[in-house]
Amino acid sequence: MNTKHRLAPLHLLPPTVNTPWTGVQVDSQRGTIARQHGEALPLPLPLFWYDPPWYQVTLEQADNLAVAVGELDILVTAMRSDLSAPHHEPVFHAGRTVDSSAANEESTRRRYRRIVPYRSERYGLTVTDFDHADIVDLRLMMARDVSGRFAYSPAQIQRWEAAPATAPVAGGGWVPAATFPPDVVSIDHLDSKVRQLRRLANSAAVFVSMGPYRMADELPKLLASQPDGLILRLDEIQLEGLELAAITRRARQMMNTENHSHVPLWVVPGVITPDDAVKLVTLGASAVAVDGWCNELIDLTRQSQPSKPTSHPATPSDKPHEYDPRWGDFAREHLGELTERFRGLYESLCSVSESDRLGSFNATWAKTLGVHGLR
Repeated sequence: MNTKHRLAPLHLLPPTVNTPWTGVQVDSQRGTIARQHGEALPLPLPLFWYDPPWYQVTLEQADNLAVAVGELDILVTAMRSDLSAPHHEPVFHAGRTVDSSAANEESTRRRYRRIVPYRSERYGLTVTDFDHADIVDLRLMMARDVSGRFAYSPAQIQRWEAAPATAPVAGGGWVPAATFPPDVVSIDHLDSKVRQLRRLANSAAVFVSMGPYRMADELPKLLASQPDGLILRLDEIQLEGLELAAITRRARQMMNTENHSHVPLWVVPGVITPDDAVKLVTLGASAVAVDGWCNELIDLTRQSQPSKPTSHPATPSDKPHEYDPRWGDFAREHLGELTERFRGLYESLCSVSESDRLGSFNATWAKTLGVHGLR
């Protein structure tokens, strides 16, 4: 994956030369997600796959990819209807038995941490999606398909309806996206929806997704609904690196001003490098979406499979899924170096105080972001 560093003028600073030597902290990247109600949830790695286009591959391929990426400690967004036919449970949701390498130890059951996308239209969502979920993502930003419409494509709807590829889509072609949950009067009453989702998914943290367009007005109102976290979507617009950094910084500062410094801010930045991801963390993000990395797995899967008229990605299979470990090798081959680079840089932050982690030789970047001006 050859991607340009979007935040190249921003530099992660090493400790000063007179800093005493200290050893590396073990597992320093492993954190938690605090909840308003209930115990904190483990977050092994602050990376997540926000919006996988599962409908572009077969159900079995999607399930295998979700498990393979989950094995890398990346949090994955998926509903059951994204990964399996209605009468089967995906391996990603059910978990799988992992044999112990030691002869005297029993096998363990591996479960995969996941995000449940709660869209206003609730297409494809079932009540069982809330079972053992880690994050419920209340999405308030209207969905825009690849065509540019505020809509869902026929292929996407077919996947959620578990319909054959030849079946007509209910309502015709493109299905319009909703603007706001129909059972909520206004954004000022969003707290009722957050409470409802907490009851439906008592194991999960409830996050709210928003866009960057009207942050000054919307962000305080969303915080007033008492979510466990916010997800800021910056992936649907073309942002220069400085804009991406400045919006992330401003969102975090606004949350701190509203006395919500404890609330996680997750950012969906579009295509980035591991270095960019760590820099976004130092700017105030609590976790970063790596859709640019993970979506490449779907692209490669599509390219490697010749299209067959009898095997459309949206066609449900009658056969239960079994995970093929070769998918794990496939994911590690393409994501292993990226995640390891992120881990290394993220771990290095522990050696530098928060106020001294970033600097820039570019005066505009330094002034705009309030970081050290290097000279």
